[in-house]
Amino acid sequence: MHVDPQALVAAAMELESAATRLRGIVSTAQPTLRVLPAGSEEVSGSAANYFNTISGSLASSTDRAIEELTAAAAALRKNAAAYELEDQLTKSSLAAAPI
Repeated sequence: MHVDPQALVAAAMELESAATRLRGIVSTAQPTLRVLPAGSEEVSGSAANYFNTISGSLASSTDRAIEELTAAAAALRKNAAAYELEDQLTKSSLAAAPI
């Protein structure tokens, strides 16, 4: 099996970029996702509360998605470093082996 550590690092960069874009989109949209009741009656208050609850749930879900993307990128970087280290150790061992 061949693993290309550079490909892992590139994938990590893509995941980090996606997390950054998602964070930007959410922060830009967040103020527009909060609504005020249209009126003072109970239905308007309940509707606004419902939409604001959904907005909060969306914010929590996207925060979690950003955390997952960042964690996946960190795991890819860690594994890329481990593969590179193992390759270097193998090369050193082969170079030091008697012929």
